[in-house]
Amino acid sequence: MAEIVLPRDPRAALRKALAALKVFPLHGVAVLPGTPAPFHIFEPRYRALVADALAGDKILAVPGLFGKSDVTALRPPLRAICGAGIIEAVERHDDGRYDILLRGVARVRLLEERPQTKLYREFRAELIEDELPAGGAAALEPRVESLRQIVFDLSTRLPPESGATQLAEAVSQMKDPSAIADLVAAAAVSDPAPRQKIVEEADVGRRLDLVTSEVAGVVLVLSKGRGPRN
Repeated sequence: MAEIVLPRDPRAALRKALAALKVFPLHGVAVLPGTPAPFHIFEPRYRALVADALAGDKILAVPGLFGKSDVTALRPPLRAICGAGIIEAVERHDDGRYDILLRGVARVRLLEERPQTKLYREFRAELIEDELPAGGAAALEPRVESLRQIVFDLSTRLPPESGATQLAEAVSQMKDPSAIADLVAAAAVSDPAPRQKIVEEADVGRRLDLVTSEVAGVVLVLSKGRGPRN
């Protein structure tokens, strides 16, 4: 993939895009802020979406569908809260298909659909800001430390090629509790239902709890199968 020139401030670019936010609806997919998500774009309407995004602000949102039956519908209902991101790398194939790498920027809420004048759909949307407790990020440190510990436990039960060791090292160095929760969720929570709950959770403390519970469940399953690797 070729990297592309990005806006200096992706969050500011997203704010400008909220009046007519391009959407790429998918079933069982949730893009988390700060994390990469690769997509293969082949439908004509979404090839048009990507082409327009690349010619403009590089911004699009990935709202979830409510069921598999909605995949083939032209205008299915969408989950209102989703991740929005910026295209940071792209490969265009000779037949018009794209492979893109989308980097999550923020959570957004879709408010109302704009009149459709293009092949794809656009929505007026708003940013969802993180909600921190009265004590700020410092008040969440015990929860952050619990998540760090469970990620370390996970790394001892998976082979090196899994990337779990690198994940544990990364979260040990990070300070932002919101970013830590989202990074771990993106790397270690694969079930679409809890991923969607994590995307929808603006309260950072509750989000940390959700992610910790999910990763602890993975560790529990692994612990029943085998002990820590040597």
